[in-house]
Amino acid sequence: MVSLRETREKLRFDRIKSNTVTTAALAIALTLGGCSPSVRYTREQPSHPTEDESRSSQSTQAQPQRSPAPRPFSRTSQNKLVQAAESYLGTPYKFGGMSRTGVDCSGFAGLVYQEVYGVSLPRTSAKMWKKGRTVSVSVARPGDLCFFRISGKKGNIDHVGIYMGNNRFIHASSSGGVMYSNLNDAYFSKRFAGIRRML
Repeated sequence: MVSLRETREKLRFDRIKSNTVTTAALAIALTLGGCSPSVRYTREQPSHPTEDESRSSQSTQAQPQRSPAPRPFSRTSQNKLVQAAESYLGTPYKFGGMSRTGVDCSGFAGLVYQEVYGVSLPRTSAKMWKKGRTVSVSVARPGDLCFFRISGKKGNIDHVGIYMGNNRFIHASSSGGVMYSNLNDAYFSKRFAGIRRML
């Protein structure tokens, strides 16, 4: 006759055997499915992670921080503006040009804005004029855009430059390529349409 103790031992052995078979089957299934069995499938883990595990988990989940772009009118961005714009000085004028081998006025403004601010401007000066907001010359800052009606037709914006302070602007002139000019020059003062802030 089987004793009560022997019965208990047999039940305990059967339970261990069953758990072992289940664990082995799960490990095989995971391996065949392209996964390597983790420790958590084969033994119990504490329900709450330790302090060291929490720190490790947080450090692996932390996303790399990108440094924010400089504010449009900060000293850093204005220095970058001057460097970028002046690096085009002497670049020849080319209608429809968008490179250092030749640019037109809107192409030049667009290239500088993309390089300095990471902002895409419309392709033509007329379309740029419709964006942003108007500011007076007295509060204009380097980076604002100056617009002109070179053809003299009312309402027809056909030239743009980048305001650089002290009434000076840099632009791609059809006669001299990328150069500095002054808003007070007789030629430009007659054709000046206004300044708009894009940022």
